[in-house]
Amino acid sequence: MKIKLMLVIALVTLMSVFISGCGSETKLGYLDAERVMNEAPQIKTIRDNIDAKNKEIEAKETDLMSKKATMSDEEFKKAQMDIQRQYQGLDMQYKSQVKNTMDKVLAEVSTEKELSAVVPKTLVRSNGMQVQKQEFVVQGGIDITDDVIQKLQ
Repeated sequence: MKIKLMLVIALVTLMSVFISGCGSETKLGYLDAERVMNEAPQIKTIRDNIDAKNKEIEAKETDLMSKKATMSDEEFKKAQMDIQRQYQGLDMQYKSQVKNTMDKVLAEVSTEKELSAVVPKTLVRSNGMQVQKQEFVVQGGIDITDDVIQKLQ
């Protein structure tokens, strides 16, 4: 989730830098997306709602496991696949809600601060089981993390 969000932010940033052109003054903003994800109340509300739905699916999964002995293999596998689809749908819903919320707030803050681009302060990469976190040094940029968190109250 965080990886995709960071990649989307980085891609949007690079595109805005190229589109803004070389002739104009470029004001760069940067964002600690990890901090926003941990501290912003709107993001926490989205996460809490998804967690509640996740618990409902977990209860269905537990119920299914208790009924496994009375079901045919085909019925069980079908029900198991249905539960897996529900988990995937929930994950997609979470990512979509967070992305839409972040896009809206980033657009507002960028406009207010007259920023040409916003870049992530931290890039998180996942390579299988290993997660690498790389901190960028942004000189001369404007940290908009607090502004974004404030708008997500």
